[in-house]
Amino acid sequence: MDALELLRLARADGVEVNVVDMDMEVRAYEDQRHWLDKLRPHKFAIIRHLLSEPSEAKLPLPDSYGPALVCMADVESRPINWLWRNRIARGRITLLVGMPGCGKSFVTCDLASRISTGTPWPDGEPCERGSSIFITAEDDPSDTIRPRLDAHLADVTRIHLLSGVKRVEKGETKELSFTLADVDVLAEALDSVADCRLVVVDPIGSFLGSRCDAHRDNEVRSVLAPIAKLAEQHGAAVLLIAHRRKGTATMADDMALGSRAFTGIARSVWHLSRDPDTPLRRLLLPGKSNLAAETTGLAFTIAGEPASVHWERDPVAMSADEALARENGGRAGGATTAEGEAVDWLHNRLADGPQPAKETKEAASADGISSRTLDRAKRKLNVQAAPDGYRGPWVWRLPDELPHTECADDGPEFAEYAKENILAHSGETVAHSDVPSPHCPHCGSTELRQTPIHEGRSARLDCTKCGHTIDFPIWQSA
Repeated sequence: MDALELLRLARADGVEVNVVDMDMEVRAYEDQRHWLDKLRPHKFAIIRHLLSEPSEAKLPLPDSYGPALVCMADVESRPINWLWRNRIARGRITLLVGMPGCGKSFVTCDLASRISTGTPWPDGEPCERGSSIFITAEDDPSDTIRPRLDAHLADVTRIHLLSGVKRVEKGETKELSFTLADVDVLAEALDSVADCRLVVVDPIGSFLGSRCDAHRDNEVRSVLAPIAKLAEQHGAAVLLIAHRRKGTATMADDMALGSRAFTGIARSVWHLSRDPDTPLRRLLLPGKSNLAAETTGLAFTIAGEPASVHWERDPVAMSADEALARENGGRAGGATTAEGEAVDWLHNRLADGPQPAKETKEAASADGISSRTLDRAKRKLNVQAAPDGYRGPWVWRLPDELPHTECADDGPEFAEYAKENILAHSGETVAHSDVPSPHCPHCGSTELRQTPIHEGRSARLDCTKCGHTIDFPIWQSA
């Protein structure tokens, strides 16, 4: 039992616990995971406080430890508890992957609406009536979610929105952002909605918490594993909505944005895409399925005012992998190379802004990308490397994100660039004798002006067109 659990149980029993430590200053914006990290060293002090033991008392250590073996003969076999037979299981995590704007949120509203009224599923399978909880970051409850639920004839008294975490301090109530690290908060929400059948997290990337890197397998699993356990305890299906990454892959499941842990921990994966032959037609196609034999896909259109999902009666005899092969021009599966996947991976990681170079390299290694392959992808994307401020850590960014500021220090990352671009003075601009003229990484102009700086150790290139500047070491020929 960890310190945070001890505090929760103590407060539930009406026991006031005060931990005094001048070094433990917990800020309001820090998430639960950070709280736990800071409270863990005080675990024994809290236990002693609860037991009213002297401060010098010590808890007994275990006499021994060893493996916990369970004989399968003692395990009771039980059938899968299906929310939607052979498609979405209760007590398990399901992943829905699709490009933005293809209708993922419409599908979740349709599913929740059917559950709220007990309306059969699109393939005719019965649907047990119950409630749903939405955890969403991209759709407004008033002008988007509620109108869509109304358009699908939902019983909105059975659909709830977990909008945040309430915190009371000195009689004042504050609402903080919710992340999946707030397992206790989600558990309380499931306890308050006793007949909850479905929990929708849309999109998953917005609720991992600031301390979880979506591209790190171990960090993603550390966040999702407690959610999977919670789903099993309450018998609710957890539907995670994930965006699809750009580029191509050998399998459809590899198109989910982020670490492979998302598809790994999910028991079934569904892919939503537009029909290339009929753009208004959407295809819901099966990917990974660990709990049932592979089933058929489904198709629908979004129509009406307000808009709603209209399912087609006939199933779609196509898998997500087959649909992906069609998108790739009929190439079945592995048309991509390791370098191409690395390019897609690096572009996706840097798409939201500059990332520390060291952490990017570590994340790439964790996802199975070698350092040489990552370097080739870096060169292919023309990724810019520069210190983050004066003598700050090195960061990588896409070319169009290079700031309009001077990098005030030199370093090894610029050495290769400078060596390949030996400068020679030509009036007020810079020219090359044997290599192509350098260009501005921001606007592409070759009209650059050189100014020696750093006591002659570096040179500044000023773009006469957009004013962009960049520093690099001066290389002298032997």
